[in-house]
Amino acid sequence: MNLLHYRFNYKRIPGIDSDSKKIRDFFYPYVPCIISSNKRSTKPMEGLLDSGSDGVVISRRLADYLEMKLEKASPIRVVGSKIDRYSSTASITLGRAGRLSEPIKDVKISITEGDDPPIILGRDPIFKLFKIIFVEPEYRFELIPYSK
Repeated sequence: MNLLHYRFNYKRIPGIDSDSKKIRDFFYPYVPCIISSNKRSTKPMEGLLDSGSDGVVISRRLADYLEMKLEKASPIRVVGSKIDRYSSTASITLGRAGRLSEPIKDVKISITEGDDPPIILGRDPIFKLFKIIFVEPEYRFELIPYSK
């Protein structure tokens, strides 16, 4: 599989500080990606790189757009709660602006109902395929293809 070395800046998202109740900027590691089923592909989007997630999670609305075949799956735990989900498989292409990796195929995807959460890119497969370096003080990170 041909994966590329990437360097990305964190995405700045304004929000309300829970302590001071003032507006401030929050920074998160979002990765440009395209998700594809056997029938359709998304336009370039962003997925939140999340070491606390076991895998990839997308919304039901996105799965419906991709015309994915859904199978009922056991609930997932999110912050102490159980959330109903479906599962399917898809391909994920990382990158943007002509620097696209080869698609990562047959990725297990969890699909959740309800609000439209961001795309979550968890440990399987992203953290298994890349060495990931977070440079928190500079709000940036690197994805370096892992090879044994």
